[in-house]
Order: sequence, then C-alpha cells, then structure tokens
Amino acid sequence: MGEGKNVSYAGNKTGVVLLTLAIALSGCFVLYIGFGKTPYSFVEVVRALFHVEADAGTRHVVWNLRLPRALIAVAAGAMLGTAGAMLQSILRNPLVEPGLMGSSAGAVLFAVLWLTFAAGSFAETVSLQLVALFGGVGATLLVLALNSRQSANRARFALIGVVTASILQSATSLLLLHRQQGLSSIFLWLFGSLNGRGWSSWSTLWPWALFGIGLALAYARKAEILQLGDDSAAGLGLAVNRTRFLMLAIASALTAASVSVVGAIGFIGLIGPHVAGWFVGRRPTALFPTSALFSALLLLASDWVGQSAAIRLPLPGMEHYVASLPVGAVTTLLGAPFFLYLLRRSL
Repeated sequence: MGEGKNVSYAGNKTGVVLLTLAIALSGCFVLYIGFGKTPYSFVEVVRALFHVEADAGTRHVVWNLRLPRALIAVAAGAMLGTAGAMLQSILRNPLVEPGLMGSSAGAVLFAVLWLTFAAGSFAETVSLQLVALFGGVGATLLVLALNSRQSANRARFALIGVVTASILQSATSLLLLHRQQGLSSIFLWLFGSLNGRGWSSWSTLWPWALFGIGLALAYARKAEILQLGDDSAAGLGLAVNRTRFLMLAIASALTAASVSVVGAIGFIGLIGPHVAGWFVGRRPTALFPTSALFSALLLLASDWVGQSAAIRLPLPGMEHYVASLPVGAVTTLLGAPFFLYLLRRSL
C-alpha cells in the first residue's frame, strides 16, 4: 500500500514538473520571439503569430526570421537533452554527454570536408545539413560496429566513443589548417549557432526530433529495467545487449541530427538530465521527458543571452555577424563549471 502511494506521489510530482516546464517554455518562447534589434511586446508577438491586427512588417519578422529560429532552438535542445538522459541511464555514468559517441565529431568533420572541398565553395544550407547528418550517423555506426553486441559493456562503449571522437576532432583540426578562406563562418558553426537558421533548417530537423524523441520515450521503460543490472534485466526477459545497442543508436542519431543543423553545442545534454533529475529523480520514464523540456528551455534561454550580449556589448570582430554570440559559447560558459562541480562530487 505504501509503495503504491509512493509511485502515485512520484507520478503526480513528475506531472507538476512537466506542466510547470511546459508553461515556462511557452512563455519564454513568446518572449524570445519578441526580443531582438526591433523588440516586440508579448501581445504584438501573439497577434503576429495568429495574424490578428499585426502589420506586414511585424508578421514577416516574426514568421520568417524569429519563429523558425525559436522552433529550432526548442527542438535541438530537446534532442540533446533526451540523448544525454538516455546515455547517462544506459551507461550509468552521470558525466556522460551526447558527444561521447562520436556523433558530434563526425558531423563536424563531414561538414568541414564539404565546406572545404565541395564545388562552388559554400553549398546550400540543406546540403550541408545532410552531409553533416551523414557524418554523424556514420561515426555512430563506426562506434557501434567496434562494439559487438556480445560485449556491449559500459566501459567499452565509453572508451571507444572517446577515442573515436578524439580522432575525428584531430582530422577536423588538420582540415581547418588546410583551409584558408571562410574560417570565420566555419568556426561560428563549430561553436554551435542558430544564426541564419530558417524554415529549410526546421524542415530538416523536426522529423528527427519527433521520431527520435518518440522512440526514446517508448524505450524509457526498458531503460528502467536496464538500471536493475544486466543479470536482473536478463532474468526479466529483456534482451540486454540488443536493447542497449538500439538505445545508443537512438541517442546518437538524435545528437547527429541536431549537430547537422545547429552545429556542435556542448553541455546541454549534460546539464539538462542532471537538473531534471534533481526534480523528478533518475527513473527514465520521468527523466527523459523532463530532461527534454528543460534542455529545450535551457538552449532557448542561452541563445537569448547570446543575442542580448552581442547587442549590448561592443565586441570587436563581431560587427559583420548577425547580432548574436554563438549559442555554443554561452552553453560552454555555463557547462564547464557545472561539469567541474559534478566531477568534484564524483571523486
């Protein structure tokens, strides 16, 4: 009886947290759209979104410039947060983040290869995204191939993922030394940026977000069984190695798809699951959706901070960019101290 009450309380608490995050994300979403060189009030944004008594100029800015960027920030944040929560649950390592599986490094390497050697210099945005996605998924498949299903243990996955990512990052550095032109645009993308992202980028991202996060939530119950330990999970009839393999593939695909659109944004997949866990615990059925919502809110707020800093501070060399710092720089400033805090706690 007491156990049933505890489960009911945990479910109610998770529901309250999810509802609170959804309301906060909705409010921040509207405020984000209203922020910029030409600010709009909350009411003006809502009117423009619903085509109610809004002038053509406001509708153009809201619908064609700010709305797709906001949607991409939410989707990418949710994808990285979900991927991070999955990896931490599967590998039972609180310091794991999505870049571990090499998908971020693979996407970056293939994007730089495309920008360096593709005919006509810079290709269309969608082409770059598809190439980066191919690289991220390819790197993930390489890491998974180096881990046979029969030997899919946590330490092996982590070690091979780190080594693979390091090799890919070294190759990217060599390519950047080779390239002489367009480095500023590449570095802005490598940091992770939402600048210039529009509806074409959104059309590339949303199917991966919807399908990938949906699969992650569907596997949350199996992730809970995995947390009991391999022997206990196998005793309950779960195909441990196959389930872990598939969940790692889902997490890596989410990461690669996000990187292919917004670049390598770090630490969202580390911070999101931890903060979510403080409120709802580490049960995957509660952690995965909470981490997705909080990470979406975190990335949206981080890009808001980046835009605010670029508009208000005279930054040398940034005049020719859109008025926004790379969001990856903001998340790194937040995430690096957070990682050190977690590392110190784990020692």
